[in-house]
Amino acid sequence: MRNPKGPSIGSAGTESRPREPAIMPYGVYLSAAGAQAQNHRLQQISHNLANVETPGFKPKATILQARFSEMIEEGMVSPGLGGADDIGGGVTIQPEQTQFEIGAIRTTGRETDFALHDKKSFFVLQRGDEQLLTRAGDFLFDSTGTLVNSGGDAVVGKNGRPIQIDPRLPFNVGAEGTITQAGATQQLMLAQPRSYGDLANVGGNLFRPLAEYDMAPDGQRNVVAGSLEQSAVSPTGTMMEMIETSRAYEANIQMIKNQDSVLGSLIGRVLQS
Repeated sequence: MRNPKGPSIGSAGTESRPREPAIMPYGVYLSAAGAQAQNHRLQQISHNLANVETPGFKPKATILQARFSEMIEEGMVSPGLGGADDIGGGVTIQPEQTQFEIGAIRTTGRETDFALHDKKSFFVLQRGDEQLLTRAGDFLFDSTGTLVNSGGDAVVGKNGRPIQIDPRLPFNVGAEGTITQAGATQQLMLAQPRSYGDLANVGGNLFRPLAEYDMAPDGQRNVVAGSLEQSAVSPTGTMMEMIETSRAYEANIQMIKNQDSVLGSLIGRVLQS
């Protein structure tokens, strides 16, 4: 792969003859790009596996895309001419895509565990001045009577305020995510983003809405208490993907070694001639 350099300046401050373009073995470049891409993919797969027990977790998929050669990318050569520059320039790593499949629903028996039986809805949390969305309904009441998630973020009710009860009094959990105490009923707020592209993952099973979202209409609040949505990561499928990616990474590294060995042998022969 060519890397043109400008003219160099001699020790006396005068311009010396331009250097010849440095040439990097193209195969080494392609193999290095492939190894880097597979290493990035391995890190993402490891992150998915680490969250196989995280409720409501949605795995991410690494997106790899073929790229043009440098000559085509810089506009020095037009694509499709059938020359050597039409050989691909390796791969580029695109932003990961979150897979929003519904995880398995497990019955827990804990009355403040909630599961959503539809693909569009999310629970709403309050963290400081911002709202976050999640599919994980592993909630509990803290010492102040505020319903929070495992990270301490307050769960928002349908009225737009955090759900809070008197911790000294009994309460009941009913259908569609309702919590009743002393005759007063509160409902969980359910948000329905207009597009999954409106969600930005902020770590774990939490998402930040990037646009306005709709509220789940009455009669379509598919909330079940005493249940919990599990991680959408498939342990078996993800382990197979890790093995496949590891082999692809090792193959690229071996290609780099082989080409380095061939290049070294060639240089040795030239020096001996």
